[in-house]
Amino acid sequence: MCGLAHYLEDEGLATVIVALVREHIVSMNPPRALWVPFELGRPFGAPNDAQLQMRVLRAALALLDRSDSGLILEDYDEQVPYPDGDPNWQSPDIANTDDVLIEAASLQPASIRAQRRFGKSTVGISGLTAQAAVEFIARYHSDDPMPNPKGMALVSRARFAIDDIKAFYFEAAMSREGHPSSHQIREWFWNQTLAGVMVREFQDRALKSDDQNLNKIAGSLVPAERTFGFLSSQPD
Repeated sequence: MCGLAHYLEDEGLATVIVALVREHIVSMNPPRALWVPFELGRPFGAPNDAQLQMRVLRAALALLDRSDSGLILEDYDEQVPYPDGDPNWQSPDIANTDDVLIEAASLQPASIRAQRRFGKSTVGISGLTAQAAVEFIARYHSDDPMPNPKGMALVSRARFAIDDIKAFYFEAAMSREGHPSSHQIREWFWNQTLAGVMVREFQDRALKSDDQNLNKIAGSLVPAERTFGFLSSQPD
């Protein structure tokens, strides 16, 4: 982003970077940057906290009014209320089952609440419903795979179906009031849901597959610290 900022500035467009890694800003020296003390992936702070996000945005845009020479680097000193997560957050109700399809279906009420709360959903990039995406991945390596609808290559459909599964579960996790951290949500998904296990198993099979296209997407499906290989290599 720093390199892009330099390019845009050369073309006459003023830029401001909201930065999570201060060292990168200092070394690459963009014209204006606001450093924020939030977790990686969340430059505007906790999810669902519109007031905090607006304060960050206003602080960033205020740098455009500065006329200092050289790098303008401002430190944003407001902390997220619960840096380690919301202690009052509760994961959504989920079926006690060994069937991932039943588990996913049990999250439908939470998904509906989340859509009402936020007015939108990010599920749908695969062209499948959340339930169909779960079934598509669950049956992908079976003797009876789901037919792939027209309009998208099989491996691409699988890649996006997994994105939809994660979006469905993550949105359900935020269906109630509160501000869970991404760490809380990830811990719940990867460690407490059948869907998390299913996605890890899919990636493990994809890495060992003879399908080179499947190999190419495998490494991006599961964070490294959540893979079976990583977990099995760690000392007790």
